[in-house]
Amino acid sequence: MRIRTLMIAVPALLVLGVAAGCDDSEAPAAAPATTAPADAVTSAPATPAKATATTKPTTKSGSPSVAACRSADLKTTVTLQPDGTRTTLTGLVTLTNGGKSSCTLDGWVAISLVNAADEVVKVPTRKVNEPGPAETFTVKPGTSAFAGIKWATCGKADETCGVGNTLRYNLEASTDGPVAVLEGFPNPERSDITMKSLQIGTLQPSNQGVVAW
Repeated sequence: MRIRTLMIAVPALLVLGVAAGCDDSEAPAAAPATTAPADAVTSAPATPAKATATTKPTTKSGSPSVAACRSADLKTTVTLQPDGTRTTLTGLVTLTNGGKSSCTLDGWVAISLVNAADEVVKVPTRKVNEPGPAETFTVKPGTSAFAGIKWATCGKADETCGVGNTLRYNLEASTDGPVAVLEGFPNPERSDITMKSLQIGTLQPSNQGVVAW
């Protein structure tokens, strides 16, 4: 009985082996992995840059810059000097900072002759580097800057003679501006300020030498 059982098992194994060898079909290939299209790739939004704090411009010394003086910031007085002649007169221009903040000056202040009709009289005017070249300086509240002016007088009958009764000053333009306070000049009602030509010296932080030219 045992021998017969072994003979039956062997053919069964042979049948299974033949069946396996006859099946020559290949196993299906694995599906390729899918990738996202290039335009589907997203990235995290960039972090916005922090705002940079702005600072006021500074001067070479590192301190905050000081604004330029304006005509309205300065009270101006023109004082007639006693050492003039009949044909040439000089005046000391004093500009006082009446504001609450410091300001800077550099260059010249415009001086204009004005007549009784409050009109600017045309006078040939020239800026000169007297008593020295113009330099930038600061005028603190309550302090003053200075300049000298010199003009040639003339007869009222001369058609080229400028005749007026007061003077105006200006830091922003070449003519007009606020009225200056006059000291030592003729009574305005007489209109006795005559100018054939006018020279204006540079603004200075001191009154030393500003009219000695």
